Amino acid sequence: MKKQWKRLVIAAVCSSSVFAGTYYWYKSTDLSSSSHGNEKPLAYVGKVVDDIQRRPASRLLWQLVNQGEPLYNGEAVRTSERGEVRIQFTDSDRYLDLEPESLIVIKKTEGEIALDLMEGSLFVNAKAGAADAAGAPGLVLSSANGKVDLSNASAALSKGRGSAVDVQVLEGKASLKGKDGQSKELTTGSFGALGSSGFEFDRNNLKVLTPVQSKPIAMDAEDIKEIPFQWSGFPPNTEVALWVGPTRKSVKFLTKAPLGKSDLSTKLPFGKHYWKLVASTPQGQVVGESPIYRTEVIARYAPTVVFPTSDAEIPANTTPFDMSFKWQKGEDTRSVTLEIWSDAELKQKIASKTFSTEESYTLPALKSGTYFWRMNSYYIDSDKPVLGKLQKFSVKPVAQVRVEAVKPPVVPVNVAFTMPENKPFYYVGTPQINLAWNADKVDQVSGYRVKLHGENEDPATATSIDIKENKLTTPVAKPGRYIASIEALDKEGQVLGTSISQPLEVSPLPNIAAPGFIPAQGVLQAGTDGRSQLEWTSVEGAKEYWLTVKKDGKELKRTKYTTNATALRNLLPGEYDVEISAVDTYGRLSEVSPTRKLLVPDKSGVRAPTLKKIKVN
Repeated sequence: MKKQWKRLVIAAVCSSSVFAGTYYWYKSTDLSSSSHGNEKPLAYVGKVVDDIQRRPASRLLWQLVNQGEPLYNGEAVRTSERGEVRIQFTDSDRYLDLEPESLIVIKKTEGEIALDLMEGSLFVNAKAGAADAAGAPGLVLSSANGKVDLSNASAALSKGRGSAVDVQVLEGKASLKGKDGQSKELTTGSFGALGSSGFEFDRNNLKVLTPVQSKPIAMDAEDIKEIPFQWSGFPPNTEVALWVGPTRKSVKFLTKAPLGKSDLSTKLPFGKHYWKLVASTPQGQVVGESPIYRTEVIARYAPTVVFPTSDAEIPANTTPFDMSFKWQKGEDTRSVTLEIWSDAELKQKIASKTFSTEESYTLPALKSGTYFWRMNSYYIDSDKPVLGKLQKFSVKPVAQVRVEAVKPPVVPVNVAFTMPENKPFYYVGTPQINLAWNADKVDQVSGYRVKLHGENEDPATATSIDIKENKLTTPVAKPGRYIASIEALDKEGQVLGTSISQPLEVSPLPNIAAPGFIPAQGVLQAGTDGRSQLEWTSVEGAKEYWLTVKKDGKELKRTKYTTNATALRNLLPGEYDVEISAVDTYGRLSEVSPTRKLLVPDKSGVRAPTLKKIKVN
């Protein structure tokens, strides 16, 4: 018993020592990496989406990175499957956007900032800050095959086949210099690749006319239209197909243009999309393919009207009457415009005012009558306004106004969704949406009205649901894209405030991945004692695993496990087939792993007894 306690004490001391040593090493390297002395950062972390990790030059471990943190010479940054990050350089307005599933190392050598793209893709905007970057270090992308000077360009770059780097110059010019010393220049609209065999260029002179690659597509959230795609340079008499996907690796066929046409139009949901054009003959033979481009579709909103509400009757104590208008601006709005007419045909405009920061306005000397008005938004990147909904109100003497119209002043309430943006609502069984929101001045709010409609449906047909709480779970007809908004109501049902409409996506919960045996390759083999030790990868979301053993195509046993390892006994010598699958918490079965061979040898490791002495009487 004493020996057992002694072993336990020794094991505990050793384990604690290893943990303490590891912790001390981690903290010491952390302090050394965060103490850069007088070293100037090369860049700062801008907007961050999902999990982004960094690895300082002096460390082996990856750390989460947050907005505003500095990046120093030799540091690496990588993004997750849905992760994105903007890296803002300190010397000017130049920046880069690192796309999902990408890894980059930032270095400074010989008066240049060098980007080493290990995998994935990125967008560099150096042209915008070229004037401010006079005297600043050059900006280049380095690779095993040479380097690309991006100091005066806006460009999209991606790791192509093998070690090749694909370059698309969206604006300005970039130069490619191979490891053999030869150089080429790319200008606006050019596409090229820097590979191990030298320079490769687009031989078909393909040009994409629309959409413009360097600008997002802004669209009225209440009036979704088709996006035009136009191009030139594909061989004549070919059919051009549009492939679209959420990542570069997952683009799929969406639609195609008629034979010989060089344009098509289609609707895309709000968000970021990767796409390419593929030209083929009527017989299906592919004859040309464009690079993969990235386009972002942005929702634009008209101002939210606070007062007067639709069809309101305004009591006027005096004639003429000073009429007050109130609204709420959306994000990124450059200015808003108030338009007022005195007739339903909108021919007699009595006021048109533009505001940059104000959210209210009083129109003096308004006579009794019915008026029509709307609020429009102008955004920084567009001169075309987003038109608000046309509404009407009436100004009447107090004696002519319905009694219920004489109410205390409306107290504006701000309503905003609290769910994460751009995150799908996954479901099992019936499609549904889980909404949550917050509002200020809750003492004035008696309830809420949820409005929900399909992305391509008329907002006038939206489903309305009145609810007291600030959350709602509601089924929807089918998976797809929806638009939701929330109205805060007082006890009389009057609208106190409206949220900005938010796009939502409802999708079936994907099946969990199939587990795989460890090791991933080769024949699995039992020990000489006949015991087959099997192990497989753990799958996130799995509740249990099913192991199937077959011989000559016939199933011998199928067993359930809650762990990712087991030991099989009592298998006769021979060759077996084994498969493993997983079941999630909803009882759904994953795909079955590829069949693996299990070899049970016919030789035992146990020695037979021997006779040491024979005595014969």
